Amino acid sequence: MNPIKIALGDLRHETVGRHSSLMPVGIGYIASYALSKIGQDALEIRLYNNPDKLTKDINNWKPKIIGLSNYCWNTELSSLVFEYTKRIIPDVISIAGGPEFPREHGKCRAYLAKRSMIDFYVYGEGESAFANLVTKIREGGSIHDLKLFPQEGIMSIHPEKDVLVVGEPLPRIMDLDKIPSPFLNGIMDSWFNGFYSPTIETIRGCPFSCGFCRAGLPTYNRLAMFSMNRLKDELAYIAKKIHKYPAVPLALYDSNFGMFEHDEEVADCIRRLQDEYKWPNSIIVSTGKKNYKRILNIASRLRNVLQVAVSVQSLNPKTLDIIKRENIPMDQYKVIQKKLKERGLLSTAELIMPLPEETKRSYFKGIKSVIEAGVKRITPYTTMMLKGTYLDSNECRTKYNMKTKYRILPLQFGEYIGEKCFEIEEVCVATNTMSYGEYLECREFAFVSSLFSCLQFDVILKLVEEMEIDIHEYFLYFWELIKTCNSRREDYCNNFVKETEEELWDSPEEIYVHFEKKDNYNMLLKREVGDNLIKKYTTKVILESFIPFVELAFVAIRKHTDQRNTTIIGILNAIMRWMISLRNVNALFSNKADIYQEEILHLSFDANGWYLNEDLNKQLADFDIPCSYRIFYAKNELKDILQVSDKLHGDKIKLHAGKLLNQWGANKFWRNCEKFCIHS
Repeated sequence: MNPIKIALGDLRHETVGRHSSLMPVGIGYIASYALSKIGQDALEIRLYNNPDKLTKDINNWKPKIIGLSNYCWNTELSSLVFEYTKRIIPDVISIAGGPEFPREHGKCRAYLAKRSMIDFYVYGEGESAFANLVTKIREGGSIHDLKLFPQEGIMSIHPEKDVLVVGEPLPRIMDLDKIPSPFLNGIMDSWFNGFYSPTIETIRGCPFSCGFCRAGLPTYNRLAMFSMNRLKDELAYIAKKIHKYPAVPLALYDSNFGMFEHDEEVADCIRRLQDEYKWPNSIIVSTGKKNYKRILNIASRLRNVLQVAVSVQSLNPKTLDIIKRENIPMDQYKVIQKKLKERGLLSTAELIMPLPEETKRSYFKGIKSVIEAGVKRITPYTTMMLKGTYLDSNECRTKYNMKTKYRILPLQFGEYIGEKCFEIEEVCVATNTMSYGEYLECREFAFVSSLFSCLQFDVILKLVEEMEIDIHEYFLYFWELIKTCNSRREDYCNNFVKETEEELWDSPEEIYVHFEKKDNYNMLLKREVGDNLIKKYTTKVILESFIPFVELAFVAIRKHTDQRNTTIIGILNAIMRWMISLRNVNALFSNKADIYQEEILHLSFDANGWYLNEDLNKQLADFDIPCSYRIFYAKNELKDILQVSDKLHGDKIKLHAGKLLNQWGANKFWRNCEKFCIHS
């Protein structure tokens, strides 16, 4: 018997930059498990993340089975490829799987009925259900016959009765070592070319039950782990292959990395790789929601290349109760932020809006609380109605009068096999406690808050803190200044709100009708529309108007200063000049050759000494000493980052500047400051 040809895809859009540079290890696990259960000689499996390469092979190679992942960022692309494959190979068997699928059976049937090109949907963990189905196909089972009866872990539409056929859920694989490593068996070898970040799963499952997240479902509450021996072997294998690309990050699939003893062992292993291979220098992972002492120790052990997220999503008690979210107490939260600062670690916090029972007042209060606690980066999100979550349920939608709209996922679109394709998400924009107008206000204030909570502007927050200015009042005053300053700075906020409204549609069909028109589609191609607006406008400020925004930020500080105090005014002016000289990264992202330029900066105040000072007993006045600095880029490190960036995201650096700033931190792109003399 000839081996069955199987095409497995985790497809990504690359029309405007690359959506993801992570290795598609999920389909690697599926392939490894199927080969181990059915036999190496029984199957011929190819992996894809590029839709054009897959559609070409569909024509030439003609697989018998096509299996595609289904996430919110590729579900339409997968459907398009399924449909195309059915046209080219009518008897092909199409299998989908992934979290972008409802839980309520009525919605499941509607979902599959609308997507008749999908024969079978794996609704839970993929490895066992896929391997079992492929075994039956290899034994001669046809699409029609297999749909007549329930298949474990799978849903389909009955070919004769037109009803939903639901197979019993399969038990999860709790000993994950039963899934052979797609790294150690060579399946992932072709992805080690410097264009992809190695990605491995360390733990599967999440102990929390958050109502906005698919991982919060009871099915996933038990944790399953790979053994340390397995992970050590995988990480060593990966490091040997990828260390020649030192700026390529390592990605870990773990919803709560750092919470468990197992994670400490993983961290020890990674640290040994750092010592031996000088890699990884950046780690992409979600850190845990508890056990922060352990997380902080792990972050320090990993040379501070781990970004610690201390997310809250909301600080409104009513909201937290509804979404089954338990945040750590605020007094402990502040201690954690202090320890992060002491260890030189960057902290982030996520806030989602509008959630049930959240109000404009409670949301503003939440932002104030996390900033006052010392959070260095706020990441605000609009509530996504992710399929299968509690927020997506009919009960939740009705009870809290959740009004929703549709928008294109940032940059997730393209034209394939002659058809345009748009990934569309449903988002909540109003509830019974927050009007649409209040939602827009909250979005605008969230933009201003996140702008100043990013590392690029931490000098402002340091000044505000040391001068004992109420930080929330400062943000409100700055927000008011922007809206009334009659300059381009005002345009940023106005345009942000305008685009926030214009990105919303009443239905997915409206989006297709609008953007299938050539002129409108070209606007997407030029990134004039369809981007992540917080990141877009933060990047625009940093790259286009950094100096005017810094100047306005200091205007707001002077508002809270005694104007007759010429000493403090002089100090503020010196700090502003220093900040602009070091952090105006526009030239770098416009012209990489700028990394070779140096200059001398003369100031009447030791701004750099003040910024680096950790002695709480020292005041601003203690650094009121004339200084001269040599200002220069860390050329070698930047060259590595920019070269790898070209591979991971494309060579149009301005298109992915926001991604670089987010991944590495803005400070990687600042100029260094070296004091070389002190004037007498």
